[in-house]
Amino acid sequence: MISKYREQATVAFLAIIVFCFWFFFYPFIPVVREMSQLFLWTSDYLTERLAVPGGAAQYMGECIAQFFLNPANGALAYAIIFVLTQLLTSKLLRQFFPTIKGKVRFPLSLIPPVLFWYLAMLPHIPLTPTVAALLVMTAGCVLMSIQAKRIRLIVLCIIIPVMYWLTGPMAALLLLCSLRWIPLTAVLFAACLVGSAYVTPYPLRQIAKGIDYDWSGVKEMGTYEEMECDMLIRQQRWDKILQKFPAPKSPAVRSAYILASYHAGQIGYQELISSIVIPVGMYESAPSVFCLDDVHFNVYCGSLSSAFIVSELATQLSWTAISQRAAFEAMEYIPNCNKSGRALKNLTEICIITEQYDLARKYLSILDRTTFYRRWVSKMRPLVDNPKLIEQYPFMKKSHDTFLKTKDFFFI
Repeated sequence: MISKYREQATVAFLAIIVFCFWFFFYPFIPVVREMSQLFLWTSDYLTERLAVPGGAAQYMGECIAQFFLNPANGALAYAIIFVLTQLLTSKLLRQFFPTIKGKVRFPLSLIPPVLFWYLAMLPHIPLTPTVAALLVMTAGCVLMSIQAKRIRLIVLCIIIPVMYWLTGPMAALLLLCSLRWIPLTAVLFAACLVGSAYVTPYPLRQIAKGIDYDWSGVKEMGTYEEMECDMLIRQQRWDKILQKFPAPKSPAVRSAYILASYHAGQIGYQELISSIVIPVGMYESAPSVFCLDDVHFNVYCGSLSSAFIVSELATQLSWTAISQRAAFEAMEYIPNCNKSGRALKNLTEICIITEQYDLARKYLSILDRTTFYRRWVSKMRPLVDNPKLIEQYPFMKKSHDTFLKTKDFFFI
């Protein structure tokens, strides 16, 4: 039994390792992917994606990424991707090189899954190229199952333009399905590549590397330290922040550590304020620069994760104006100009607190078309229609009272 199902058992064991790796060690990377996009169940959103090469792969990747709001879902998704990639690679190797023995084919089939595993570690690489590769490999398996070479060539010439538009430049892998006619299929693929530059608002250079294959925003996404701290703040795990970041490198994380110390009872409120807030008089000397500390809080223009950290910290301290500004900054740091479901959620809460009810309705109408924020929308909509219900939410009421009593520094 062990000898017969050795490969399957090995793949299952590796899938468990992949799940544990993402769930226990790097859960914050899938969370970052979720908050870097806003997947909507609307026809306009689908049409916008399908209007460019690789849009179908991007749409599917963003649909998967919305489930990463729960880190366990992200770990499970990566484990499934690992298994699917290994199975498709093994089948393709069997079709391309039928003489290769299983002992050699199996290690080779693990190379693409490991490569995708590495790409998943890079926050600026979205799920688009991985999904595109899976779609192309599936199409390749179907093509290689056609025994008649001429029929395979005809089908290949039909599939190349279709798969190129659905998956982007990853469709070039299909050229390997007919090595004898590769000059012809290469010309066909090049024609698709160049032709798409004339019908889409993207330069040929960007189309050639994939419109949504690489965001080229390593610094904009933030450091691993900032990503993990941001996830812990979002979960309000203050004890974990104290444990993980005793000597933080990022100014944003340092401010989060101070707030965590306050929640843990290690410092008082006055010490908290004196640590992260500068005197109000300093605004008069530099009215065009808004910062809470010349070291700590002048950071929300640094990266996506640090902007969200500042937004969360300001929300915790009832500084609604700063939280609103930082949430806007966070969305602007998303490299591919996506919107963010998390940012819109934060902005909606701030609009309710600051009595911007028309704007809150706009954000709620958008979030109502998502999967996981829809239930939250049903809870918040009554507060917009009947502001007195804010009394039922002590934290929001406290922030609302603070907003009414303090000066708004948002526009200084």
